[in-house]
Amino acid sequence: MHLKKGFYDLLLTSFLWGTIGIATQFFYIQGANPYSLVLFRSISSAIISFFIIKIRNILNLKQIILGLFAAAFYETYIYTITIDGAALSAVLLYTAPLWVFMLSKLLVKESTNAIKIISSICIVIGLYIIYEGTLNLMETLLGLMSGFTYALLVSYSRYLQIRGSKEWEMIASQSIWSIPFVIILEIFSKINLPSIFGGIYLGIFATILPYFFFYRGMKKSDSGTATIISALEPVFTIILAYIFLKESLNFVQFIGTIIILISVIINGMTFSTSGSN
Repeated sequence: MHLKKGFYDLLLTSFLWGTIGIATQFFYIQGANPYSLVLFRSISSAIISFFIIKIRNILNLKQIILGLFAAAFYETYIYTITIDGAALSAVLLYTAPLWVFMLSKLLVKESTNAIKIISSICIVIGLYIIYEGTLNLMETLLGLMSGFTYALLVSYSRYLQIRGSKEWEMIASQSIWSIPFVIILEIFSKINLPSIFGGIYLGIFATILPYFFFYRGMKKSDSGTATIISALEPVFTIILAYIFLKESLNFVQFIGTIIILISVIINGMTFSTSGSN
């Protein structure tokens, strides 16, 4: 079955986001501060955006709100990683498709189906199997909040997309307008070279490039499908960790990975053509 180009856009998005854990771990070891990483992620992607769009196109309240939602997600997810660890954070982050189904129903009247819901649940199960740990209340609440803020960013960007916002305009908005919100937390951190270099990496390979492909893929499907397919991110992280960090994958974790792959493939086979072509 021939898959739509948008599906490949979302696969590429997942791969690029899959490098985040590897890069972040590397820069943490070098002494990077998580909040400084977020700040320089926004600054570097904002600088690139200045050369791509007409700034007047994002000088409105709707685009500023997108920046607020982006800042909320960036900061919540970074803080969750410091408390929950990378593995558990990934598990709870990808409760996002379930949140997306609810938010998109309210914002853009997107419909869902049993396949999407079952796939979303299977993804969470697969991720939890990979995690191989136990949850406590605080870790769970933080993780669910990161999933919710991610879903809020995705659903609201879909809302703007349907109303005519272009991919680069939304990327610029979440980069530029997130800066005033993320800079507030900089009083609790220190700036150093690993934070700057790590932020630049995240600005390019976690923001500019993947969000372009994500928004383009979402344009050809819907927000729920796009979020489900992007759940391949931790699978790519596992593969990259095996290659670059020599981390092994046991049999149980392998089963969890297969569950995620099957869930995403099923969604790929039923890839929605309801979006623009």
